[in-house]
Amino acid sequence: MTSLFGSTLVTSLAITWQDTLYTLSLHQWAWLFTASALTMALALTPSTLIALISGYFLGWPAFFYILISYPAASALGYLVGKSLDHGQLMKTLPPNSRIHLTLDAVKHHQWPLVILTRISPVLPFSLMNLVLPAIGVRLATFLVAGFIGMLPRTLFALWAGMQARNLIVLLKNPTQGNLYVIVMALASMLAIGGLMYLVRKASSTIIMKQHDRIRTYD
Repeated sequence: MTSLFGSTLVTSLAITWQDTLYTLSLHQWAWLFTASALTMALALTPSTLIALISGYFLGWPAFFYILISYPAASALGYLVGKSLDHGQLMKTLPPNSRIHLTLDAVKHHQWPLVILTRISPVLPFSLMNLVLPAIGVRLATFLVAGFIGMLPRTLFALWAGMQARNLIVLLKNPTQGNLYVIVMALASMLAIGGLMYLVRKASSTIIMKQHDRIRTYD
């Protein structure tokens, strides 16, 4: 809900002040990206929307700001997620439940897990900021693997923003191009397929451990 409100607000401001945005200096854009890091971390604005707008106004130079603002947003989101959870997610699950055991097994594959969750345009940036720290993903892995995962769709969103000829059309209908839809669909399929593989692998590990325990008792 907050993300929808933030998206609507940012979209309205970008359309209303687009003439002013064209005249901003790089220093002034740096302050805007600093603010965007905070709003992304707090789930107020989607990261893809920021990439679309910055691509439209700045082109490829916007990537320099994204190199800083996205990891900053991830770090803030990680800290917020840690402070809100305090390890409670795993504690609330029964230790021997399938969900607890699966999450515990999946976290041993932190790099592919974080990359796949960030590639997916379906899984919200802010939601993963809460879930991934809660299951024990390390901060360094969260930042580096997360940025690698976000890089493909971020670059594509930048490119899509650069190709747009009208800001209103871009922000009100960012999926108007068939290529955009295809890329987002492929990213979703890749992420879902990869996550299903990790879950199956984790389930196989759990079953093997359970069999070993049974044999030990026998």
